[in-house]
Amino acid sequence: MRIVKKLMQEEEIVKYVNIVMAAYPGAVEATQQTQERLISVFAHNMSNEPSINYYGLWEDDNLLGCMRIHDFEMNLFSKIIPIGGVGQVAVDLLHKKERVAKQLIDYFYEIFLEKNVHIVALYPFRPDFYKKMGFGYGPIMHQYFIEPSSFPKGPTKQHIKYCNAQHQQQLADCYNRIARKKHGMFLKTTSELSTIFKNPQNYIIAVAKDETVEGYVVFSFKRQSDSNFMLNNLVIKEFIYETPEALLELSTFINSQADQVQRIEWNTQDNNIHFFLGDVRNGSNHLIPSVYHASSIAGIGLMYRIINIKGFLQELKTHNFNNSHLTVKLTVSDSLIAENNQSFMLKVVEGYLEILEMESYDVEMLIDIAELSSLMMGVVTVQELFMLGKVKLSDKRYLQALHKLFFVHEKPMCMTAF
Repeated sequence: MRIVKKLMQEEEIVKYVNIVMAAYPGAVEATQQTQERLISVFAHNMSNEPSINYYGLWEDDNLLGCMRIHDFEMNLFSKIIPIGGVGQVAVDLLHKKERVAKQLIDYFYEIFLEKNVHIVALYPFRPDFYKKMGFGYGPIMHQYFIEPSSFPKGPTKQHIKYCNAQHQQQLADCYNRIARKKHGMFLKTTSELSTIFKNPQNYIIAVAKDETVEGYVVFSFKRQSDSNFMLNNLVIKEFIYETPEALLELSTFINSQADQVQRIEWNTQDNNIHFFLGDVRNGSNHLIPSVYHASSIAGIGLMYRIINIKGFLQELKTHNFNNSHLTVKLTVSDSLIAENNQSFMLKVVEGYLEILEMESYDVEMLIDIAELSSLMMGVVTVQELFMLGKVKLSDKRYLQALHKLFFVHEKPMCMTAF
């Protein structure tokens, strides 16, 4: 008989680590040193990090698969709500294609439904797999490879300083101030921030005024040649700024590295950052017809899933849906969570939403839980989904009204890796 349970003993963590190392050979080296390091990290988290827990799927005494569970807090349209995260979903090589991952994810839902958490998120090893399990796409990541001179040079970088572990709280305060203003961002956890300082390859540079950090950048260097030690890229791992002035000082700092750095590698979800940068070409000289210069590489990553539609909508009672007036029968298809696989009657008056028991409505909207999750997070619009055949309406005359109802002016952004 199979059972999922929380890992509590160090010997269970050893089995967990062995499965993870085999499941992610490209991410971790299969060495004893790596094994010992991972065991130490996971054992520490198990004992000291209440927001991180490890679970395994067992059959008798055999560990078939495992996952790491996170308790996060997210800014949902200026309201901080809990959100569940899952990572490191791994299956023993002997038990692939035995529905182990599905059983783990089903249990993941149960954990957070019991906690009265209404939405969860993950980074997929295969987006199509998790799309079938009801996860909707999150924001696009843009990866830039640009020269240091592409970052504008401002009048000063006098407030720039190095940071170490003693400045951890100042960085956390800066990050969380920004997160509380930016839809989709997760609040920074203690363990997440502390890992930045544990990596000896990381440099942390901050803009600090009167002991208040207004922005910072975490970066490392990557060697580009085995025969020429002077060829290096600067890899930005985190770039946070609270004001235009802080952004410009950090930009000035990066600009000044041109004598040592060939290219800056920067991953950002800011769709319009090219308005700030100078030359955004990636150096490939590739042209996309007719004349579009290759700049960033785009990627799909973070995915959202609403696991309790009614609960999630209740979180939005104070959110104004663009002053709309509309009664919508929302019919959702969710093959994995029965409570979601039904119709919900939504009445919106002056932009404020109520869930009612009633029969009359203006329009019925039929949508899959994956697309609904993306729509409610503001990743995509009703009009876009309709044109793509992902939304069906009982009356097409209400398309613009529904587009307005669910339209989000601020796309979500998430910088948290897990």
